[in-house]
Amino acid sequence: MLFSMLIVAVVFMSCMAVAQDSPRDAIELYFQAHALGDGDYIRRAFAPDAKIEFVENGQLKQWTREEFAQRFHGPAADEYRRVRRVESLDVSGTAASAVVTLDYPQVLFRDHLSLLKIGDHWRIVHKVFSAERTETEPEALNKVFRDWSLPFAPRRIIGNIYYVGSNLISSFLIVTPAGHILLDTGHVQMLPQVESNIEKLGFRVKDVKILLNSQAHIDHCGGFAEFKRQTGATVIVSNLAGEQMMRGGKHDFASTGAFGNGDDLGYEPIKPDRIVADGGRIELGEGTSLTAHLTPGHTKGCTSWSMRANENGKEYDVLFLCGLTVSPYKLTNNEDYPSLVGDVRGSFKKLRTMHADVLLAAHGFWFDLEGKAARQKAGAPNPFIDPDELGRHLSEMENEFERALQAQERQR
Repeated sequence: MLFSMLIVAVVFMSCMAVAQDSPRDAIELYFQAHALGDGDYIRRAFAPDAKIEFVENGQLKQWTREEFAQRFHGPAADEYRRVRRVESLDVSGTAASAVVTLDYPQVLFRDHLSLLKIGDHWRIVHKVFSAERTETEPEALNKVFRDWSLPFAPRRIIGNIYYVGSNLISSFLIVTPAGHILLDTGHVQMLPQVESNIEKLGFRVKDVKILLNSQAHIDHCGGFAEFKRQTGATVIVSNLAGEQMMRGGKHDFASTGAFGNGDDLGYEPIKPDRIVADGGRIELGEGTSLTAHLTPGHTKGCTSWSMRANENGKEYDVLFLCGLTVSPYKLTNNEDYPSLVGDVRGSFKKLRTMHADVLLAAHGFWFDLEGKAARQKAGAPNPFIDPDELGRHLSEMENEFERALQAQERQR
């Protein structure tokens, strides 16, 4: 038994030694210098005579390794928003080249690194970089709102489910004789468009009795407080979504890179009327029931909803997917959400067990809204019915997630 343990220990130590002698490990030391604000990691990652070069005001500038190391003075206050990625890494014998990005609020650094294996260790011998000022958060948000909030003709999707959102920000109306259910309002500037779409379909906004949420980001529930004032609808959300709504979307773990996602730009806070748990059911009238499925990752309280819809005497399973995009987030070393990776994988696993004849989602580009709407013709097969779409979407998003995780800095 002892001998077996020694063998395992030797193998483990050997693996560790190999792992420490790869170009990626030199890059990880470089990432740690930025994350921890510690110049000693620069001294370990870079060769003693390494050069760091860049252009400033049209002039070539150069730092030595020591000059670069002395620029680090402890962790940045916004470290939780800084995402570092290895975009490419090419290795040929004892030489390697890499492109890495440092995606920080209002600035994107792109580094081109040259590495050599010197003795038993890889070292960065040369770095050139560019710094691109990105749009400020208000500018970026306003541009997104403009592009994603274009008018879109409201329509019946299937059964008693109607689309009343914009071109890319979803809002769904589920109608019943006892009143209606609205899933998401969009941001507050989009609310008049949603309300107008409801009226265009022949329904009354004041008949909305229940207001549900997919994710507590500004582009999905920014209009909740105003809609609640207008209609008195009962707001029902998950516990963590409710906490985020009561903060007006602020202090969101998803605040990364140049887009704050609510950290600096929030919405009017609102207190939910009711909290729904995983598997909880929401019923209105006879035969209309929605089930909540907690699928955290895109937000901590991300909630997908399922229901049955009747079309021409046939029942169909419908899934309103909250969202699975997490690749822009800081996936590793995220102190605001240390269980992020595990939660995302858990959401994929849960969704893999579900069946959906119709996949709908919080954004139109997640379920090809515009393409299906263009194919929606009277008497033709309903293009929104596609029992294989959920599986395809999960595979696509899971691959994107795993690639992003592999590219980001390693867990420390």
